[in-house]
Amino acid sequence: ADTVVGAVGLVAKIVVTVLLVILTTTLLLACVFAFYVKTCLTEDIDVSLSDYQLSESSIIYCETSAGEYKELATLHGSENRIWVDLEDIPDYLVKALVAIEDHRFYEHKGVDWYRTVGAMFTMLTGGDDSFGGSTITQQLIKNLTGNKEVTVQRKLIEIFQALEFEKKYDKDEIIEWYLNAVYFGEGCDGIYTAAQKYFGKEPSQLTLAESATLASIPRSPVAYSPYSNPEKLLEETVLRRMYELGYISYDEYEQAKNEQLVFTRSDNEVADQEIYSYYVEAVIKDVTEDLMEQKGISQDTARQ
Repeated sequence: ADTVVGAVGLVAKIVVTVLLVILTTTLLLACVFAFYVKTCLTEDIDVSLSDYQLSESSIIYCETSAGEYKELATLHGSENRIWVDLEDIPDYLVKALVAIEDHRFYEHKGVDWYRTVGAMFTMLTGGDDSFGGSTITQQLIKNLTGNKEVTVQRKLIEIFQALEFEKKYDKDEIIEWYLNAVYFGEGCDGIYTAAQKYFGKEPSQLTLAESATLASIPRSPVAYSPYSNPEKLLEETVLRRMYELGYISYDEYEQAKNEQLVFTRSDNEVADQEIYSYYVEAVIKDVTEDLMEQKGISQDTARQ
């Protein structure tokens, strides 16, 4: 029995020693890389919203016989987006997003160290190598820069970018940009087109249940698509998390959970397929030619 106990103790010591060596080496490399980033990559970690412009859709209006203007068509290039201010987004939509994506969003300074350390430990011990733990701030930076490379170096740079980013922008600005920048599947870039596509509403008209549904889609626009995978919706998961965090009452949770969601496809789906009336085509042609002449750009660039 003593021999067995001794053997188990020896194995435990070896395992602990190996883990400590790995942890120490990782921390040392992280410190070296941090010094390198701060001294050599200053420009790379400075991300400013003024350096980025989200591609937005254009709306064509026509004047009716009553002298009123009505929306005729929505045009877009590779991204279908209409900007919406934070004040026009329901508070429970913001809370739904925070609940499912980054529940310590209003507490951290750009990086959730609990999740980051946990994600790195999982990676080092042979678990999921996707380096999870990204905050809403980090996800926004990833969307703006387009750098989605899955490497430790990219992740570390992203951490420094997020820390610097939150020194310049407050939480409301970050949430507003995130909800307008992120992809919601089905050709919807930003919350406005997502609300129109899935529910035929503007964001301000969304119910709590609808908001919870939309907030979960960016995690995986294909896997959680209300059209292709309605059985995988995370609506109830988001609502339960909101209740656990104290964002909604139990009565609100129960009412939203039992709400029958009605999905629709928006009226501008014809525009999405680029099938326009002769009038709209004429407007596109005239505007394209004017942009080419005034800006000195190609036809393809002018039509984007």
